[in-house]
Amino acid sequence: MTDTIRLALIGCGRQMGQNLVPFLQRLQGHQIVACVDDDLTLAHAMQARTGAARAVARVEELDLGAVDAAILAVPPQPSSALTRYLVERGISCFVEKPAGESTVVLAGLNELVRHSTAQVQVGFNFRYAETLQQLHSLTHRIRATPSTVSINFFSRHPETPQWGVENTVEAWLRQNGVHALDLARWFQPAPISKIDVHAIHRDMNHFFATILLRHTDGSLSVLRVGNHTMKFVVEVSVEGADGSTFTAPSLEQVLLEMDAGTPSRALLHSTRNLDHGWARSGFGPELEAFLAACRSREFGSSDRPSIADALEASKICDQVMEQLNFDPVQQIFVIDRAVAVG
Repeated sequence: MTDTIRLALIGCGRQMGQNLVPFLQRLQGHQIVACVDDDLTLAHAMQARTGAARAVARVEELDLGAVDAAILAVPPQPSSALTRYLVERGISCFVEKPAGESTVVLAGLNELVRHSTAQVQVGFNFRYAETLQQLHSLTHRIRATPSTVSINFFSRHPETPQWGVENTVEAWLRQNGVHALDLARWFQPAPISKIDVHAIHRDMNHFFATILLRHTDGSLSVLRVGNHTMKFVVEVSVEGADGSTFTAPSLEQVLLEMDAGTPSRALLHSTRNLDHGWARSGFGPELEAFLAACRSREFGSSDRPSIADALEASKICDQVMEQLNFDPVQQIFVIDRAVAVG
């Protein structure tokens, strides 16, 4: 592979146009050679925007000998099928989450990648947000012993079923809230031994849930998630056994709230967001990491989300949904039980 990575963009809709290409165009060392979308109008518009040589409706129309890697931003079902097609032909992929429509599909894809020379990075962009990177680094020591990570993740969308998932709550969890599950696994990598879920609802399409993950090392992850909000919210805090509490109340600051049990409120990190969102969102750094991995052919970093990470997050989704049984008569979700893992 040459130093210049030849890229195919697959899925030329809103996510590609608004959140990926603007950051991709700020990076060096790659060339966009093809744009693919079953809506050829979108493919041609992206071709004009990026200067790609080709715009086609189907990935099968590509000359893969002229492509080193692909970036995919399509719904879960075509995403998993397209990723399989490309990996089987030796093309490494950056795939927007959740990367597949079910745990079974992701397990099969993970097995394929394990035995392939091609690699897959999944777009869990919040791992690359500068503020959360700082929080992760600053709490490395206290997370080495049992600790508690609390994550608030609220997003209005989706408010209706989408992408083949008929239940709005499950669609939200698998296709958006999965970010919170991935962050929990990143901050607390010890295996999960038990999951406990409690939820309240406004109606059948809007909910608030608290998810408690108990880890085998004694740590806890507490997730508060839902779509009962008008504002997008990401907050993460880490509480250590030494009485310290580090908090990212937004994607712009890290504070030391408690220092050995004493109120502190010290500002440890601040991002002024004058970089058009590069440091705040994580989209740019994750694409930069993907291109670097393609160039070096080294995808082994534990911080680089893989299909295996998407698979583990999907397993948590399965167990959360086991506890959320929807009663169509009362239009409520009934909490059954805590689920022991393993």
